[in-house]
Amino acid sequence: MDIYVFASSTLTNIWAGVGSKTWAVSRMEAGSPQEKGRRTKARKMPVGALGILYSSEDKALTVPFIVHSKPDENAEVAHIWPEKWVLPFRIKPLGNPHARMTIEQAKAKLPSFKNGQPFNNLFRVRADFAFQTSQILPDDWAILIEELAN
Repeated sequence: MDIYVFASSTLTNIWAGVGSKTWAVSRMEAGSPQEKGRRTKARKMPVGALGILYSSEDKALTVPFIVHSKPDENAEVAHIWPEKWVLPFRIKPLGNPHARMTIEQAKAKLPSFKNGQPFNNLFRVRADFAFQTSQILPDDWAILIEELAN
């Protein structure tokens, strides 16, 4: 099953996004191939898609969510995070950042890791993978909800 994974360098930024029920991504160089590719991928993200946030600060998964709106290609968000972010979209958080699952815990608990797959191959957490789906098993999602939703 598809899941969108969005990384944040700070837990504070995750709290801000969860509190505002909004997520967005950092800017890229305007007109660059990477920026164009990210916009194309963002257009394909459907309302109702599953997502999860990743804290680079803690190296942990946190806050599963449901996508509640398409990314707005013309918007820039300056009032939620210290920096301006782009391609904002609404989310329905299913938990909060108090609950986190470290990389080691994920590898021990999620069935998709039983074959020794590296974490970054399953959960694409790099910024250049924003709006690109990761593939997990339904049992992985069930465990993520059980552990991280509250």
